[in-house]
Amino acid sequence: MAIARLPLLLVVVVVAVRGSGGEDAEVVCAGTACYSLHRAKLGWNGAQESCRHNGGNLAPAGSPAEAERLRELLAAAGWPGPAWIGLSLSRGRCVLPQEPLRGFAWAAGGEPGNYSAWLSAPAVTCLSSRCVSLRPAEPPGTAGWADGPCRTPLPAFLCKFSFRGMCGPLPLAGPGRVSYTTPFGVRSPRLAAAPFGTLAEAVCEGGEGPAFALCKGPLEGGGFAWHPPGPLCPAACAHRNGGCQHRCLEAPGEPPRCACRPGYVLAPDMASCLPEDACRPNPCQGTCRTRPGGFECGCEAGYALAPDGRRCLDVDECLAGPCQHECRNTAGSFVCLCRPGYRPAGPGDRHCRDEDECARPGVCPQLCLNVPGSFHCACRPGYQHQPGSGDACLDVDECLRNPCPGPCRNLPGGFECLCPPGFLPEEDGRGCRAAPTAGEEPAGAPDSTPPSTGIPRTTGALRTTALLRTTGAPWTTGPPQTLGIPVGGATPPAPTAVRSAPGPEHSADGPRLLLYYILGSLVAILLVLAFALVLLACRRRAAKREKRTAKSAADNYCWVPEQPESRGAGGERR
Repeated sequence: MAIARLPLLLVVVVVAVRGSGGEDAEVVCAGTACYSLHRAKLGWNGAQESCRHNGGNLAPAGSPAEAERLRELLAAAGWPGPAWIGLSLSRGRCVLPQEPLRGFAWAAGGEPGNYSAWLSAPAVTCLSSRCVSLRPAEPPGTAGWADGPCRTPLPAFLCKFSFRGMCGPLPLAGPGRVSYTTPFGVRSPRLAAAPFGTLAEAVCEGGEGPAFALCKGPLEGGGFAWHPPGPLCPAACAHRNGGCQHRCLEAPGEPPRCACRPGYVLAPDMASCLPEDACRPNPCQGTCRTRPGGFECGCEAGYALAPDGRRCLDVDECLAGPCQHECRNTAGSFVCLCRPGYRPAGPGDRHCRDEDECARPGVCPQLCLNVPGSFHCACRPGYQHQPGSGDACLDVDECLRNPCPGPCRNLPGGFECLCPPGFLPEEDGRGCRAAPTAGEEPAGAPDSTPPSTGIPRTTGALRTTALLRTTGAPWTTGPPQTLGIPVGGATPPAPTAVRSAPGPEHSADGPRLLLYYILGSLVAILLVLAFALVLLACRRRAAKREKRTAKSAADNYCWVPEQPESRGAGGERR
């Protein structure tokens, strides 16, 4: 934003004044804000409290235009050292290297913006608070940001005070002097732009007492003006044209008054003149607003006002590095782009996040490995990429490497080794051992019977198939023989390992042999039970025959047990 400058009103003014508290202060007023430099040795929190006490905050530098105002203020004040600005990182928040502000925030709040001017990368921390100061940089006349501990005192700090609008200088019709007292406590004898709420005190030469005026508004049309409007210190039109911009009129018995030439109207300050409609036709490339003493041109977001105060120039936001990967400037804005393999993420799609291509179905025929920005296709064990076939996986014929001591059968993704009949696979799956006979117990399993068919798996993705058959001969170990076909006709689903086996005359069927043992034992038990029952029946029959013998006469008597004889006195028997 800029104001078309007429003779009676300047947009930007730098004044050296003494604040109400006694500290030295330099002020820059532009648009609707004033920036002040205060020389006081304070930490960041103390400086922020001082600015807030007067209705402002530590000054931000959220745009190139605002940074330029602060640089002009330091240059006009001749200040060579650092000064606190309103950028800080609270304790508990982490430095974010990918952000333009690195995770810091402005004391006044609002959007962080894309502008940054770091002299060096801030110290990465999440545990301590860090605050930013404006420091001179190379080349001379430039300034940049540097972070440091918030408690470290610095000799100066910058404040910003925002207002609804500005008034021009208070016009005086006669000789006198004006003193301005701003709302943020600065008292100055000269201000080319006074912020809303400023109190002006006019002391006229030879007058009865001081006159006061207050910057008020907004008026009709959005302007701000002094009330009462003035001009103060009335005098004859012969003295400085009565303080009027165009014409000064005098009437008998009345104080001088100002008038304007045709095509102009008297401004709210009753001294300057404005075109009847300064914005018709529109002298600006962007927007136009009538202001006291002229007009104000403005531009839409993404554009900046040209030095002539009327044209709008596109701002190249990409110079501030707002995007994580790539930035493309557009008219009035910019677009962030991500490299292949990444997708936009974060606020405003300014960051990029790796895209998991493996989440899409069918991207690889077998295995998919996601890597930052891309992906790789891989094959399962037992398969390999064939040159010239793209990502296709072809089966590897492991049998060409002779992994088995006997026959080998290639399978999809593996291979199979076979054990001949009468042999069991070894525990490691890489050999065969003779199956135990009926009178033997398998090694390592004294209470178990050998399985009829076993398919153990090994760490080498091998698989073994064994078929036990039984003959009447005991187990012996003969010269190993191999079979060229799998037993049982079944094709197991995994790779295998195998060894040689004895001849078919030593084969045994374990389950059938066990069944014979059980049936033979049951028959023997039944025969013993039958024999016992027959023997018991014969004895009972013999006992009945003995009871059928004839009875004698003595059978009618019973035997009485003999009683001992008792002797009386004198030895007689009774």
